[in-house]
Amino acid sequence: MNRLDRYVIRRWLLFFIPAMIVLGAAYLSSDAAFTLWEYIKRGLSPGHIAMHYILKTPNILYQMAPIASLIATLLTMSAMKRSGEMTAAFASGVGGMRMSAPVLAIAVVVSMMAFYVTEYMAPGANRISRDLVRNESGAGSSVVGTKRIWLLEGNRVIHIRSVEDEGARLNHLTVLQFEGKGLKDLDLRMDAESAVWTSGAWRADNVVMRRFMNGTMTDSGVLKDLLLPIQIRPEEFYKVRRKPEEMSMSELRSYILNLKAAGLPYVTHQVSIYQKVSTAVISLIFTVMALPIAFIIPIRGGVPMGLGLSILLVLVFWSLFSLALTLGYTGIIPPPAAAWSAQLLALILGLAALALIKHPRLT
Repeated sequence: MNRLDRYVIRRWLLFFIPAMIVLGAAYLSSDAAFTLWEYIKRGLSPGHIAMHYILKTPNILYQMAPIASLIATLLTMSAMKRSGEMTAAFASGVGGMRMSAPVLAIAVVVSMMAFYVTEYMAPGANRISRDLVRNESGAGSSVVGTKRIWLLEGNRVIHIRSVEDEGARLNHLTVLQFEGKGLKDLDLRMDAESAVWTSGAWRADNVVMRRFMNGTMTDSGVLKDLLLPIQIRPEEFYKVRRKPEEMSMSELRSYILNLKAAGLPYVTHQVSIYQKVSTAVISLIFTVMALPIAFIIPIRGGVPMGLGLSILLVLVFWSLFSLALTLGYTGIIPPPAAAWSAQLLALILGLAALALIKHPRLT
């Protein structure tokens, strides 16, 4: 890294860091304006409210990094134009790609840091932040739900229509027990109208038992009283349901494996795994988009014009990205394509535009 690279990176950071602070503060203020009164009405203590917003900081900075990168790129190049530094650089034989190299390098570093935040910092902070709101306000949602529940426990798949009495009573339940691996060979089916949690176990009356072999029922009967082989405890029906942004990639993969084994839809969470990485590189994408604009805009009045063009391109990018994600969630396109198609298109077009600019506009 030579002196020019260090100089450009330093100037870029002088714009990037204040932009992150201002954008993060604006985001947090607007979020507080919409949610603070609701938390107060729910009865949250001032300390928990403050901690909730503090814990949201990693996620906010992660979301604001692409916009801050775009602004820093435009302002850095515009400032170098106004001071004549870019004219001197190009007169010395420094081309557009060479001038862009340090900016692209620091944008790669920002994207790597964004991935670290979304994978290692934000999930834990999001869990604690949302649990503060859920636990103290009493507005918890269930990990499995209280209606139309599917559970996977070892070689058993369990369906429960509804849960009552704070999880201590299960209604209209079916237990499917399989032999071997892969949940392919059905061995036993148990159906009951209800089951009650008693002395640390689930007890049901009038359980219809059916045994199978090679896909054919070989025996059936009704048991008046039976302890069901269900491991879940009543309180687990009222634990917090974790969202993708509260889980790391490894946790998401484990969750997807459970969904697959139970035969439940999992494509949405699979898209979320690829999205974690593709969203982290948006800082690099926005930097690549901003560089050609910074080179072609005029010196006088160029910054507002550049911001306007950049906002337009950002809106187009987010529209394409949202469309691709929607197609991925519905299974129309594969999860990798859903998460990466808009990014790759923007990256290719941005680098192509940057390569075509031999001499920036210096007037």
